[in-house]
Amino acid sequence: MKKQNVKKITLLAAGVICAAAILTPQVSLAKQATSVPQAVTKHTEKTSPKLEIGQKFNVPELKLKENTYVLDYKISDVNGDSVADQVILVGTKEKIDGKLDAYASDLSIIVQDGKKQKYLKYDWLNKGTDGTLYGELGREPNLIIGDYTGDKVDDIIVTAPQGGNGGFVDHLVLSWQENKLKVVFADNQDTVK
Repeated sequence: MKKQNVKKITLLAAGVICAAAILTPQVSLAKQATSVPQAVTKHTEKTSPKLEIGQKFNVPELKLKENTYVLDYKISDVNGDSVADQVILVGTKEKIDGKLDAYASDLSIIVQDGKKQKYLKYDWLNKGTDGTLYGELGREPNLIIGDYTGDKVDDIIVTAPQGGNGGFVDHLVLSWQENKLKVVFADNQDTVK
């Protein structure tokens, strides 16, 4: 009984954090997420490729699909080594009448370690009712960076609006643990970890 209450409180707290983050004006979020604390070493143009939202993204060792695009990115120390990392949200998009669709599927979070320049990819996968795995999708998904777990290292929140009249938004909270990204919270409890 006690374990169930702790789990409910943890999920409730994560939900409140996500809700608060979403309700905060986007302008202040963008300012917060792009600023790098003084103690963190900033990237130089030589070490990090210039990213633009909407550009194709390809890193051969990650084996991404050809139609993978940058959906959002932030620069912040997410692995706790005091060197700024690139956090990149990517997804596949299709062209409709010559323009990129607002919806993206196969969402993945990629972290380029600021110190080692190596890439780490986390695929946001969900398990369907029939057991089939599928990539998360969303309409203009974005990243929110900040310390939500209280360990003094920035965590990653991904929001994926589902579109339509219901206003549904899927959320994923990731934290750097044991040299990889681990799920802290996901709306769909069947999210593959």
